[in-house]
Amino acid sequence: MINNSNNGVVVGAGWLGQPLANSLEADGWQVVRTSRQAKNKPNWAQFNLEQGICEVDMPHAVWFFCMPPGRTIEAQHAYSQYLTESLALAKAQQAKRFVFCSTTGVYPTKAQTYTELSAFEASAEKQSRLLENEQQVADSGLHYVIVRLGGLIGEKRHPGRFLSGKTLSSSANALVNMLHQDDAVTGLSFIATHNLTSSIVNLVTPHHPTKQAFYAEATKLLAVDGVSFEKSNLEERIISSDLLVEQGFQFQYDNLFEALKHC
Repeated sequence: MINNSNNGVVVGAGWLGQPLANSLEADGWQVVRTSRQAKNKPNWAQFNLEQGICEVDMPHAVWFFCMPPGRTIEAQHAYSQYLTESLALAKAQQAKRFVFCSTTGVYPTKAQTYTELSAFEASAEKQSRLLENEQQVADSGLHYVIVRLGGLIGEKRHPGRFLSGKTLSSSANALVNMLHQDDAVTGLSFIATHNLTSSIVNLVTPHHPTKQAFYAEATKLLAVDGVSFEKSNLEERIISSDLLVEQGFQFQYDNLFEALKHC
């Protein structure tokens, strides 16, 4: 394990960042959570670039950047600004490590197994933008880890609820690359406190059922209408988490059907 000060800064303490901060505190960390709004609560700091407010002051901390990139042009621009400022603040405050929450969306859609060492080029605008964000972190001069998270499920994010009754353009026999919120939290904590052999890490449940099987189970659990698909060709696109497992990380839910019961 690395020698850290047990200080943490969680930028974007929302659906993922808040339970991460709670978990770190339970492990004895002193954590500052950021929010664009003033919380007036202990362990919260307002971080609002639009209003020119930044109350983050935690030297020698591990920083976790948990903000979602957003879908609109405005949200993407704001995300970029917050990432740039967070990297600058982390560097000025001599951060021990910068843990950047990226996504497996950086990988191509071509059906193959992708590891952290897989070479590829961006073929779509969204993919290019995600890779540019990662490159900004890599060029920051900080000690960093880029964590490519699988599709997140968990509390208030049950995939059966969102897709019930819909027809997807993807194939019924494409494989899923998902991750439960609990494993995202423990995985990020593990990554932050261990000397890993790579500065890029995939964090994806090592169970890849077909979309048809996965969403059939998800909608069955909720007793709602199922999901239909426009295609049925086999698409074995797998994002491998073998590197992280080899480093000693253990998933709480190594079976996604079990993970669905805890959403």
